[in-house]
Amino acid sequence: MVRLGELIPDAARALGLEDELRLSRAIATFEALVAERQTQVEALPRFPSVARDISILVDDTLPSAAVRETVRQAAPATLTRVREFDRYQGKGVPEGKVSLSLRLTFRSPDRTLTDAEVQKAMDDVLAALRSRHDAVQR
Repeated sequence: MVRLGELIPDAARALGLEDELRLSRAIATFEALVAERQTQVEALPRFPSVARDISILVDDTLPSAAVRETVRQAAPATLTRVREFDRYQGKGVPEGKVSLSLRLTFRSPDRTLTDAEVQKAMDDVLAALRSRHDAVQR
């Protein structure tokens, strides 16, 4: 038989069970938090990713988010991540322009990508950036 209940804090202190009471409350709180959250675990990828960097010149008023969105729209479904890792204005960059450097990561869930597939994806991305934002590859 299992009995559940809660000791009144004064009674727990009188019986010397104050620490046990705190511990049981902490455990109950933790269990409630774990029950609320559904943790999903993903297996590590079976196939390798391929990362490629590009640097482009675009207008300095163009938001980086617009560039990343263009990349996502132009790339195939194997694009898993787009990350800007450098933004530069200054010597060597024309007035009113900014140099953006992006790292694109590609991965297929069911096979290793070929160099030709990744290169085609990069060519498509660069063509879209040229077309939509007048980007110039550096």
